[in-house]
Amino acid sequence: MARPQKEGMDYFPHDNDAANDEKIEALRALYGNDGYAFYFILLERIYRTAEFELDVSDAETLQILSRKVGVTEEKFNNMLMFALKQKCFDREAYEIRGVLTSPGIKKRASIVVEKRENMRSKYKKVSDAETTQETKVETTQVKESKVKESKVKESKVKESKVKNLKTEVVKILFGEKVNLSEAEYTKLIVQYGEESVKQMISILDNWYLTKGHKPNKSDYHTMIGSGWVLKRFKEDQQRQRNKDPGNKSHIHSPGKFENFYL
Repeated sequence: MARPQKEGMDYFPHDNDAANDEKIEALRALYGNDGYAFYFILLERIYRTAEFELDVSDAETLQILSRKVGVTEEKFNNMLMFALKQKCFDREAYEIRGVLTSPGIKKRASIVVEKRENMRSKYKKVSDAETTQETKVETTQVKESKVKESKVKESKVKESKVKNLKTEVVKILFGEKVNLSEAEYTKLIVQYGEESVKQMISILDNWYLTKGHKPNKSDYHTMIGSGWVLKRFKEDQQRQRNKDPGNKSHIHSPGKFENFYL
């Protein structure tokens, strides 16, 4: 039986400087930490849906959400109206269709959806190849059952290779040479931001192309922890800051995602 296709997102990026965003600060100024919890609990629910839109058109849903946030229905509605006024969510989508979403939410979600579709396409090709290989193995086993016992080992080796093929993680090609799985790419985006990840991929891609190196066992591990690509990226950032002291950008620069949740 085929596994159901995944919808929604298990997690979404949360900037470590999000509390200083102007709109979130406004929510906190009026409603304290209830305003902060209100916004991010709604984000969690929105990103969990298939279309990245939370239907709040019925009273029962609003009651459930207000209890989830831990406030009265009246206070929840007041916070919702204020959040719409601050453009935390798309007012037109709320007034016409009774859903909570925003262009920013849709844009970030579309990146994950696109990568997921690419992953599924590549997995289907691998799956078709596995089916063909399994058919060949079954035919070989029927023939080898009639020969000497020494042929059994050869059949087992072929079966093992097929099983190993099934457990291989499908990688997506970035640039011309860099290979990352969907999970690895998403983790890098969450940790460093999309622009920083693009620069690290470019560093590794150029290294492959100019040096003619063989593929790494894991391109992902060169971009985390003590990986040389991450070190090179940080060195490049430091050199750039030294050349231009007024430029304070770095991997986790405050305010980099000031419109990230809008």
